[in-house]
Amino acid sequence: MRALVYTAPRQVTLEDHPRPAPVPGEIEIAVTAAGICGSDISGFLGHSRRRVPPLVLGHELVGRTPDGRRVVANPLISCGRCTACLSGAQNLCSSWRLLGIDRTAGCYQEFVSVPGTQIYDVPDHLTDARAVAIEPLANIVHLFRMAAPLPFFRMGIVGAGTMGALALLTALRLGVREVLVEDVSEVRLDTVRRMGATLAVNTATEEGRAEAVKFAGHGLDLVLDASGSGPARQAAFDLCRPGGLVMLLGMGQERSEIDFITSIRKEHRVAMSFAYTPIDFERSLKLLSAGEIDLTPWTVEMPLEAGQQAFDKMTTDPGTTLKMILRVN
Repeated sequence: MRALVYTAPRQVTLEDHPRPAPVPGEIEIAVTAAGICGSDISGFLGHSRRRVPPLVLGHELVGRTPDGRRVVANPLISCGRCTACLSGAQNLCSSWRLLGIDRTAGCYQEFVSVPGTQIYDVPDHLTDARAVAIEPLANIVHLFRMAAPLPFFRMGIVGAGTMGALALLTALRLGVREVLVEDVSEVRLDTVRRMGATLAVNTATEEGRAEAVKFAGHGLDLVLDASGSGPARQAAFDLCRPGGLVMLLGMGQERSEIDFITSIRKEHRVAMSFAYTPIDFERSLKLLSAGEIDLTPWTVEMPLEAGQQAFDKMTTDPGTTLKMILRVN
């Protein structure tokens, strides 16, 4: 079968691999489309210690089972037996594994096999481009479920990439009163303006930073860092009101410095959000099936054979593209 393999930093190669054989309890999926996630890009750039070549990347997929069912797969596989799993926090499983990380092959190949418990049917009206977004949106559903914001909250989002855009669209459906989005890309800022951001500012400029400070006033109720860079994390704390909540989602850097003294004096609450649970995945599927969240206007599709070109575009010049999809079968 054809497989797109991460072979070296900034390099993926189309290779011929053996077709995986399902073990008891697993179901084979013929992958029709697979999304490129920010974490896949991190691996492609050589920034992920857990994505080491040679490795088939990818964990956002839609495909068909041998009996013809059109499905998506929850790629975060937990043991189901540890304390975290038994308490409903499968994302914190002591032995979780994810497609396309460590030595688990991902979905940039024609076939994958996953436990039957990870598979969800998708309706025919939900296009591949929208179905691929179920996994990334599940992260945002989980984040807001943890944050539990009060009605009419004011929010800040640092980072206008895929996760920032999904957070904006979700927040608008949760009753956000005003939402500020910060980024350093004018193209992406223009995109989130059209999505409904109250204010989108370029913090690479002094004018943009001043606009953000003026808009935030005494601070925003909930601020999300969807980037993970050091400056983005600090910006999230700077925008948050005394007693407000900072949510850290982005994984751009493993370590960064924060002005904790100022945040302690403001009694900032801090929460970190990782992945999602099965209930978040199911709710994400329902949101997309209902047409309430849609990134297709900012989605681009390329064939698996153009994998190198697709990754190059997303790392060097994504433009308005928020989601890149590889057409597999």
